Amino acid sequence: MSTQPKPPLETALAALLEPLAQAMVAHGVTLGTATEALKKALLSAAEDSSDQPLSDSRASLLTGLHRKDVKRLRDQEGGTPEKRSSSAAALVISHWATSPDYQNMSGAPRDLHRKGDQDGPGFDDLVRLARIDMAPGTVLNMLLDQSIVEITPKGRLHLLTHAFLPSGGGAEQVAAYQATLSAHLMAATQNLLAEPGDARNFDRAVRYSHLSLESVAQLRQTSEERAQALLQDINALARTLQDRDQDGDPRGRFVIGAYVLPSPPGEADEDPEEGDTK
Repeated sequence: MSTQPKPPLETALAALLEPLAQAMVAHGVTLGTATEALKKALLSAAEDSSDQPLSDSRASLLTGLHRKDVKRLRDQEGGTPEKRSSSAAALVISHWATSPDYQNMSGAPRDLHRKGDQDGPGFDDLVRLARIDMAPGTVLNMLLDQSIVEITPKGRLHLLTHAFLPSGGGAEQVAAYQATLSAHLMAATQNLLAEPGDARNFDRAVRYSHLSLESVAQLRQTSEERAQALLQDINALARTLQDRDQDGDPRGRFVIGAYVLPSPPGEADEDPEEGDTK
């Protein structure tokens, strides 16, 4: 039996996969489906890591995949990504919350009619502003179903939240889960693989244990309020910059996220009481 310690990433793998496994079990994703997805991801990562095209044998050596699997995966036709209604909802919310034409005198999103009126553009104009290839009525029904928008007694549309938080475990929620988790994981992975002297992504966390439930509740509320305020400020700035950049070369992408995890009693980790990641 080998006495060599396992590589750190191999040791950490089970803990990294545990939350994903919980989501898989809850959504009925079995080992066969997960294995096929992992094979595709490993092959894609191996190809991205090389400046030259990889032979099937070389790809097999780098990933541990059988050469038949490598050839099969490469022969599969890539499907067109399905348009996600969550993106449409997020775009509408972003424009509604940040565009001057859709704000009232106090700077809050104003209530809208479906069509424009003396107060300014309406909801249908908002959908066109967001460049969404969906009928305004379809987008509106989705926002109403998700309790993101409500109809006021005067028949206007009122925005209830600045964030798209889909519920019900459906396609929109899975799409949001994918977008948020994949972006954070990519930022952390780039830091893990960065060479000395390379620029690193900002990725920090504060961890505390030995707290009362009241203190956890207070920390959660304060963290959520301040994180939401930051995200709204960045959203407004990004919208302004995006509008300015349309005449240039707008190929850049940017993601900022935030999360709060108040651990239940008995699930606090054994990390130092306070610390920053990487």
